[in-house]
Amino acid sequence: MALLPLPGRAQQPANTLPGWEQWNSPVPAWLQDAKFGIYFHWGVYTVPAYNSEWYSRSMYVPGTGPYRHQDSVYGPRTQFGYKEFIPMFQAPRFNADEWVDLFVRAGARFAGPVAEHADGFSMWDSRVNPWNAKNMGPKRDIVGLMEKAVRKRQLKFITTFHHQWLWGWYPTFDSSLDAGNPKYAALYGPRVSTAAWQQKDSAERPNDAFCATWLAKVQEVVGKYHPDLLYFDSRLGHIGESYRKQVVQTFQGSAKDRGKKVILYKGKDLPEGIGVRTYEKSRMNRMNETTWLTEEPISTYSWSYTQDMVLRPAEDIVKGMVDIVSKNGVYLLNICPKADGTIPQEQQAILLAIGGWLKKYGEAVYGTRTWHTYGEGPRKDGEEKVDPADRKKYHTLKFTAEDIRYTRKGNVVYAISLGRPSGTLLLRSFKGDATPQTKVSRVTMPGSSAKIKWTQTAEGVSIEVPAGVTGEMPAVFKMETKGI
Repeated sequence: MALLPLPGRAQQPANTLPGWEQWNSPVPAWLQDAKFGIYFHWGVYTVPAYNSEWYSRSMYVPGTGPYRHQDSVYGPRTQFGYKEFIPMFQAPRFNADEWVDLFVRAGARFAGPVAEHADGFSMWDSRVNPWNAKNMGPKRDIVGLMEKAVRKRQLKFITTFHHQWLWGWYPTFDSSLDAGNPKYAALYGPRVSTAAWQQKDSAERPNDAFCATWLAKVQEVVGKYHPDLLYFDSRLGHIGESYRKQVVQTFQGSAKDRGKKVILYKGKDLPEGIGVRTYEKSRMNRMNETTWLTEEPISTYSWSYTQDMVLRPAEDIVKGMVDIVSKNGVYLLNICPKADGTIPQEQQAILLAIGGWLKKYGEAVYGTRTWHTYGEGPRKDGEEKVDPADRKKYHTLKFTAEDIRYTRKGNVVYAISLGRPSGTLLLRSFKGDATPQTKVSRVTMPGSSAKIKWTQTAEGVSIEVPAGVTGEMPAVFKMETKGI
């Protein structure tokens, strides 16, 4: 969700801190098998439906588009603060069962909501935070309803937390604004300095009172809804170490429960071994021994619904998912519901297209593991020269039919072309000097009765692509081998 280029405070890397080893936890097999999940940014910030989910902050930042939009549509902040959007967020058409039915049809194996964004509004029935969706706005326990709908369909349940950003999210130092009124501190957060509002390294860190409330919110959700995955946005490292340890201890429970639940975190906010590291709008450019996760929005920019949002084609999303899975990653897709509780038809169509591909080719994704290489082709050659921290490169490079990604299940290797192959497709990763132990015995295409003509030589496996392979979605070839 970090769309604004704000500098962060330097911190001691979590993996250098002592006393964490007792909570090391293996990545559960179910997550390695699931591969694909769906969550959604949906809250009060979808009412203005402008720019991004950062509207709650940006509407107070002079010179920004949201600031000007707020003036022109709703009036000055001294008369209309962010809290005034809450009664407008009624979500009359929200139906958790319909949403989860759609997620199942899209092929997701885990799903859930943003439990609290940086805006300070909790989406569950909270005793910790009076500013919540059961008391105000929809007047329904959104997290609770989603949890029941997800469990009913045997999916794993994820809740995500972004509320560590609340420290300095609003200009609470400005007493002329509602954000600076102590009466509304439970929503806007405590009074902080201008430096904290500007996210300066020299600014004060969250105090114990803030950290205690932050912790209580997470513990309340864990205790009431028992999520299988607990996701934290960046800036988790801004929270005191003792509070982060308490979250891990609360969520993991007893030692016998470890290896069943997953904490998702960014950067160095937690030590390696405690959970699974996530990458936002980016991905690893190499195959990784440890499972990791990428999260991307269904749109090209915002993580929440906006009136002018541009959606990504389903084929781009599927190609990205395949690329990530081939490198031992898991793919988490964010969708953008409207304030009224509907998922726009355009987004539904994308989800159903993803689900249609997975229904036909899902065996090449679900339950797979990595092969000796994740792939071959021009993009692989290009991106392995790119610094993984350079996110933009991953969205400017394009896949071709020669970009092949591999997954494996037992003695079967799946070769997935990320373009529209035609003629003869040469799989160079099967050449003799690269994989002398991998001898192919049969080649088929899942969901197709077409007989595939192929040969294996010292140069690799050559496949005559059937004429029926059309469209922009990845094409999958199932390579049965005599042993790997």
